[in-house]
Amino acid sequence: MQLTFQHRKNITGFYCIIFYLLMLHKWYNGLLFSSIKPFLFKPGYDLLTWLIMKTGLHQVFINNQTACVLFDVIFYSLPAILYFILQKSVKASSFVAALMLVTNFVYALCFTLFPTHGFEGYIAWLLFPVLFMAINLKSFYYLLNGLRYFSLFYFASAGCWKVIEYGVFNFNQMSGVLLFQHKEYLVSSPNFWYTHFIYWLINHPAISYILFVAATAVELSFVIGFLTKKFDRIFIAAFILFLLFDVLIMRIHYWEAMPLLIPLFYSGYQLPTTNNASIIQNSI
Repeated sequence: MQLTFQHRKNITGFYCIIFYLLMLHKWYNGLLFSSIKPFLFKPGYDLLTWLIMKTGLHQVFINNQTACVLFDVIFYSLPAILYFILQKSVKASSFVAALMLVTNFVYALCFTLFPTHGFEGYIAWLLFPVLFMAINLKSFYYLLNGLRYFSLFYFASAGCWKVIEYGVFNFNQMSGVLLFQHKEYLVSSPNFWYTHFIYWLINHPAISYILFVAATAVELSFVIGFLTKKFDRIFIAAFILFLLFDVLIMRIHYWEAMPLLIPLFYSGYQLPTTNNASIIQNSI
């Protein structure tokens, strides 16, 4: 089946659903920009971060709740605006997507300047606006498939890194990682059931190592996706399970990567014909 404009609308809608579910998750856990009450900077080493800091934009949000709330409103309103405008005009939605790209970049940069999460966790925020900027349906198809390859790379590279750094060959690697990752939690809540669970994994390095090797094998399996699309639905299930186990065992939340599931879900659709693409564009 060929990719159609209806599929494009569905993809945009699925992105919005994931985006606003993540918004509710952040709101519930007090992780909206307006909720974190920034007071401390934690800049990275990249040039763009320092250029943004040179403008002094990040300082606007210090002790300025109004600015923080306004930033949240702008950031979280754009995907909905994009979706509704897409129903009327592809060109207009492309302009909104370009605005969303700039806003997402500045928001993610300012958000991660403060001690929250790493910037790399929000990469989907920057990639999907590029997809939505496409006007021609063929361009949208190629960008969607490009995002699919990035989704595969996102996991496969993590597995390759564990091999290159010899972590997968270290029997005590996972036990050491668990001890380092949960050190504050182990001290502050020694009698909690989760603490006992982590202690059990640390004290049973063989079990921890098996989990580590299994996780590495799952990550490396995404390399197969570069050769065939047959297993994309399996990759989706592995993707979700990996995120869940990352929360359970490591207390690391990578929910912001969830949009990367969308290209895998739509990978079975074929390149639209020239006539199909032009008819759709001329009707908008």
